[in-house]
Amino acid sequence: MPTWKIAQSNKNTAKKIKLAVAVLGLVIVLLLFAQALKFTQMLFGKQSNWNGDSNINVVLKSDSLKLLSYNPKDEKVTVVEIPEKLYLEVPGGYGSWRVGSVFALGGGELLSESISSFFGIPLAGFLDNATLASLTDKNPLSNFSILSQFKTNLTPFEVLRLKMGISAVRFDKITTLNLEEMGLLDGSKLADGTEVLTSDPVRLDSLSERFADPEIKTERKTIAVFNATSHSGIAQKAARLIANIGGDVIIISNSEIKIEKTAILGEASKTLDNLKQIFSSSGTIDPQLEDLASPRAQINLFLGEDYFNSL
Repeated sequence: MPTWKIAQSNKNTAKKIKLAVAVLGLVIVLLLFAQALKFTQMLFGKQSNWNGDSNINVVLKSDSLKLLSYNPKDEKVTVVEIPEKLYLEVPGGYGSWRVGSVFALGGGELLSESISSFFGIPLAGFLDNATLASLTDKNPLSNFSILSQFKTNLTPFEVLRLKMGISAVRFDKITTLNLEEMGLLDGSKLADGTEVLTSDPVRLDSLSERFADPEIKTERKTIAVFNATSHSGIAQKAARLIANIGGDVIIISNSEIKIEKTAILGEASKTLDNLKQIFSSSGTIDPQLEDLASPRAQINLFLGEDYFNSL
């Protein structure tokens, strides 16, 4: 082949390579832009609730289900294995189901609400496609890939903070609990022969020390819980949850007035801040509630229709 043809061929090849590199670069830029846009939407689409100092409880869903409780103050992690046959009441009027079917029934939020009600503790949310190993991975590079690994209703800040906190916990401060081995579950069969596992609040609440928040226990604020709706039983549910995280509930009663939005008033404290976070209470307080607040309690919680609707 003549020299000029070889030179022309090399020139054409170089042009094709440059074009391919340019196209590849454009694709990479577009992908990065799409990921940045997705991250920005996640970042500003939901306000972070977890302050990083109080306990946080989440559901891990992969091949199995786990309830994970992270205590940042004491740098401890408790993992409760949840058997697929666990039979529990599902909020929203769904009735009772095996826990292994709840995600397909209503997604991760319904699953976390069901587990929250069963154990009587607040849950911040769920991590789908998450394992304990992925959260305890001490490789710093894993912090950069964590956001793309999970489907979750937590904010990116909460996921990163949770991952970095848990990965720093020593292995000997991670405790795994098996409810069946602890004798907290009973085996039975439904009318159609389906095998299930059940329990009751009294036995489950023996685990409460595992979920107690150190800040709430240390402050020892006395708490009054009032049902400010026409629905019975919700004050008892809220009181159980508060007690299980270390709160000192001294009054459970009905309010003389009914309200739409849950309200909390009391002494400025970590306990007050945590309860406002758990019960999604914010804004101004109705003066009538201040008159109805018990002087015996340092914190008064008035449950509104919004709390009932969340059950």
